[in-house]
Amino acid sequence: MLKIDNVDTILDHVVYGDDANDFTYYIMPNTPNFARMASGGLALRFVEYGQIREDGGKKFGGFIAFDTELAVAADVQTKITAELQKKLAEKYKGKNVPKVAIAPVTWTDGTVELLLTEGGALVEKIRGAGKPSIYGKNVASFMVELTELGTAIFKETLSTGSASAVQVVYKMNCYMRLPEMKAWGTWNASEFYSFFQDINTEDRMWHEDSYTEVISSSRWKNDITKTHFEFVQAPNLSAEDNAKLEADIRAIINKQLEAAVQRNLLKEIAEVDPNTKDLREEQDIEDIRRTINKSQIANVRVEWSEAKAVIVNRNPQGMLPTITSLTDDKKKPLKWEDYYSKINLDEFLKTVQVVMRVNADFANLPIHSVEVKIRYPYGPNKKVQEFVFTKPDDVAKFEAFVFEGKRDFTYQVTVNYKGATFKQVSEEIKTDDTNLTINVDDLGVLALDIGPGDIDFAQVPRTQITVRYKHGKQPVEAKFNMTAATPNFALRKIIGTPRTEDIDLEFLYTLADGRQVKKLAKQQAKELYVDDPFSASKTVSFRAAGDLSAEIASITVEASYTDTANKYNQKTIVTLSSDMTSFDWTFPVVDETLGEVKYAVTTLFADGTSKEENEKVATRSTIMVGKKLDALEVAVVPDLLNWDELKMVSVALSHGTKRIDLRFKPGDEEKSWKLPLTDGEEPEYKATVTYFLTDGKRKVVGPETKTDLSLFLELPA
Repeated sequence: MLKIDNVDTILDHVVYGDDANDFTYYIMPNTPNFARMASGGLALRFVEYGQIREDGGKKFGGFIAFDTELAVAADVQTKITAELQKKLAEKYKGKNVPKVAIAPVTWTDGTVELLLTEGGALVEKIRGAGKPSIYGKNVASFMVELTELGTAIFKETLSTGSASAVQVVYKMNCYMRLPEMKAWGTWNASEFYSFFQDINTEDRMWHEDSYTEVISSSRWKNDITKTHFEFVQAPNLSAEDNAKLEADIRAIINKQLEAAVQRNLLKEIAEVDPNTKDLREEQDIEDIRRTINKSQIANVRVEWSEAKAVIVNRNPQGMLPTITSLTDDKKKPLKWEDYYSKINLDEFLKTVQVVMRVNADFANLPIHSVEVKIRYPYGPNKKVQEFVFTKPDDVAKFEAFVFEGKRDFTYQVTVNYKGATFKQVSEEIKTDDTNLTINVDDLGVLALDIGPGDIDFAQVPRTQITVRYKHGKQPVEAKFNMTAATPNFALRKIIGTPRTEDIDLEFLYTLADGRQVKKLAKQQAKELYVDDPFSASKTVSFRAAGDLSAEIASITVEASYTDTANKYNQKTIVTLSSDMTSFDWTFPVVDETLGEVKYAVTTLFADGTSKEENEKVATRSTIMVGKKLDALEVAVVPDLLNWDELKMVSVALSHGTKRIDLRFKPGDEEKSWKLPLTDGEEPEYKATVTYFLTDGKRKVVGPETKTDLSLFLELPA
């Protein structure tokens, strides 16, 4: 896939590298141009009316019909390829230099606009396909009817000089791979304890016995926590969404690190008892020397990385050249007379003109050709004509005389497949749309490009992808095994009818530890980017209840998550205390609607006693543990408010049917709300805060369900 930060400029063209290898490149087209016919001439016609046409009080002097394209010229691509090959040769220093491969940019969709003022002094009407072909040269068709003044100006600017007055803007979207975003956190803890004891005892016959004892001990602790984040701004996200993404990643790393630290906390090394009575009396040892060293080390590291595939907008634009400034395939200047005509308006208005194209990548699809039969069924000059398309840049035009003002016609599409004995023939379709585009989904072909999205092959080394489409004449089922070595696939199957339904997808992920996870999906898009199975996450919040300063020493929670359907499990152990009264356990899941969370609680009281609670099934995402409160007391703190921006703040608190409204004005201190709780009631409440601003506006936050016993008021951005 095209890599957004692997970019170079060669011959005034932006060239991107690939995210998978160093020899595949993508050349971005610079500016739009007039499209060329198979003969080498321009797909353009300028018609001047022999007399002014009036309609609804407006006057028309003529029209211009033309096709534009957005592509890299063949000679320019050849020169850029040669330059890239030189750079590869320098990189490899002549050793097994790979051959440069130029890949087409994968456009997902796009539109084309003319920078002309419709209904103004120059232009009265603009008609066009509005969307480029996406495949091939991105051809788009336009028909512009001009005012009397506009006809004269366009005639002059298109036939002389080097730049016309026609400006074209392509608004295209394509997939690009962002640089890898990385985040990691580490916690390193160590503790060392040293104890030394030396006892000398001397029994003397003529003097008093002597006893000497030396004791020394030392303790050393170290605890270091570090986090590191390398973010990449996603170009298709707003600044607010990018900031939210970064905040979510920081929260994930910090929560994972916090959980890992809890599991690896060092227990206090016990002091050595200096009492040697047992050694001296029971074992009759007089001289004792003891040296004891104890060490503990714990290291934790959590990592996260992701290289996202995003849709990026590119808007190549520019002024189209004049006809006389261009040359044909023999390098001879084009003549204005070949593209200009002056007609009798009465005769012209008696015709219906249809422009046709087929929006399909013939080279990479099992399509040999597409036949379009157009029939104008009215009057003595009714007409039937057939056209054959073999390239996405082929353009055909049909013209018939109008009978009694009837401008509708019918068309029928026949698709001839490569290596197939049958063909797809559509019903006759009636329309009056003179810009006729046959899309690839109408051609009876299932086309799907498969590639890696946000998937970590270290965690998910293999993914079996099953693609099913059962709505065609020929049902399709295909399987692909995606690995780091074979990440990309292209499915091209004949289904024999237009594709109108979703594609059914099944993913069987094989994880690094051998477990398998299955997921189902549907989609309409022609590109499939495979993400890892843990695209969702679940958060369970544990909140300590009770007096953690005097009555409760700690509350230990052992929690587990089990997704039986996907054979997926997660576990955590956390200890809540006065230093950490709450813990949010966030973990990746296959599907946030599946799985069951269970938890067991052990409460250690300050007097040394403890209470164990049997394992329970969590019925909500916020769980209160410890000693249930007999009253709910909430303190509302206004210290963070900037009263230069505010007139007043209203706080509505409710618990069941009980409610209180607190109002704050400049100078007000903290206010509180206390109410008793009955057995079984959770100590939670709903809060709605209304901020009245000095400019007359107001901002409302909530209602939000909270369990915090302190509510800090702060004006949101």
